[in-house]
Amino acid sequence: MDGTDSALSAFYEQDLSWGDCEDVAGGTDLECADLTVPVDYAQPDRETTTVVLARLASSSSSPRGSLIMNPGGPGGSGVDLMQYAPAVFSKDLQKNYNLVSFDPRGVFRSDGITCLTDQELDDWRENTTFNPQTDSPDVIRDEYQAVGQACQDNSGPVLAHMNTESVARDMDIMRAALGDTQTTYLGFSYGTQLGSTYAQLFPERVGRFVLDGAVDPSLNNREITLGQARSFDESLREFIRDCTESNNMCFTDGSVEDGLTEVQNILARTQDETVTTDDGRTVAPVSAAEGVLVPLYNTATYGTLNMALRDAQGGDYSALLEISDSNHGRTPDGTYRGNSTAAFSAVNCLDFDSRTVTDEQMSAAQQELQEASPTFGPYLGYTDAACQSWPVEPVDSPAPVTYDGENPILVVGTQHDPATPYPWAQALTEQLGNARLLTYDGWGHGAYTSGNQCVVNAVDNYLVNGDLPAEDEVCG
Repeated sequence: MDGTDSALSAFYEQDLSWGDCEDVAGGTDLECADLTVPVDYAQPDRETTTVVLARLASSSSSPRGSLIMNPGGPGGSGVDLMQYAPAVFSKDLQKNYNLVSFDPRGVFRSDGITCLTDQELDDWRENTTFNPQTDSPDVIRDEYQAVGQACQDNSGPVLAHMNTESVARDMDIMRAALGDTQTTYLGFSYGTQLGSTYAQLFPERVGRFVLDGAVDPSLNNREITLGQARSFDESLREFIRDCTESNNMCFTDGSVEDGLTEVQNILARTQDETVTTDDGRTVAPVSAAEGVLVPLYNTATYGTLNMALRDAQGGDYSALLEISDSNHGRTPDGTYRGNSTAAFSAVNCLDFDSRTVTDEQMSAAQQELQEASPTFGPYLGYTDAACQSWPVEPVDSPAPVTYDGENPILVVGTQHDPATPYPWAQALTEQLGNARLLTYDGWGHGAYTSGNQCVVNAVDNYLVNGDLPAEDEVCG
């Protein structure tokens, strides 16, 4: 048990019972199991909750152990990630490891918190119309208070314990239940924050760790939003440049600045008038902005964004709304798969203490945000206000991470990542100390899943053989 609190012994010593996975499309080769963990690690003898794991067994008869993965979020489903594991992860990894991921506590299958009904979530998204030019932060506080109260009314005690540190502690119980003395880990985006938190808590149990699309844990909400706004603006410019140069059906035939103006006009229309789709749904400004943002995560979806913008120029915002829907797990029949929207807020409002942030500070940050990104700035700000009316008090605040383990951690940063800007990877590498930064000179969110063979080879070589890439290595 390596010094584990004796009150947690029963959790660390549990056996996993693997069986068929329910509600997992295309998951015929997957096995699933339930892991029992305490709701509150300060009181482990009280309520428990379930974390659902999915495993793709190694193709070898003698694998190195398990490779635990997290897809990001917060609120992302690792069980859903495993549906695509055979295609996403290399044969080398599939041979050397049992690939394991999970729905974090409170997320989807893992005793997921319950908040709004599908219709209520539709209504809430359609009515999220905050305008920083005319509205006060009270509007956002009221919007999120309604969601938070619904979560509190309809969910169990896990709502107050979905913070990243609790999930990291779940991961250490997972390690023990899987039979490993150290954790081998591959985390993407928010999964890097989860990974660095684990490394700080359990440095001696860190095995081979890869953190791709790094989050800087020292940043507060306003700093995160500003960094993302700048990076999304840069990625939008790159999309427009690529569109005008390589697509003879591009939504704009002028300069990059002309294209930016077109996008801004498309988004502004949802502020100035009521825009509806053929099925009668209202397209809120933030949904339209999401419809533009999400395809910037991957250059492979540039064509999808171009067609959605062309449609919107003609007054049809259905495609932009469908992209936003996919970001929230809404299916074509109007039902929502999972609870990622509510889980995202639940985790962030526990991880970031926004109670002392004033309206004046938020207003100043909003002004800076809109100057840095005139296109997306109006739709991304006032994130602190969303948590100030959340019914559960925060338990953590941003702070630099520390790590004193013996095994080096591999951080992977993409130079033009819209969601986790490259300077965050540099900052995380410096904070960890015993870490190596691998740089991908490319566009999009995350490097390993970009298909760049140089990155894949470097990550696989570290996870399988323990060999770090060279100092200052750049994959192009």
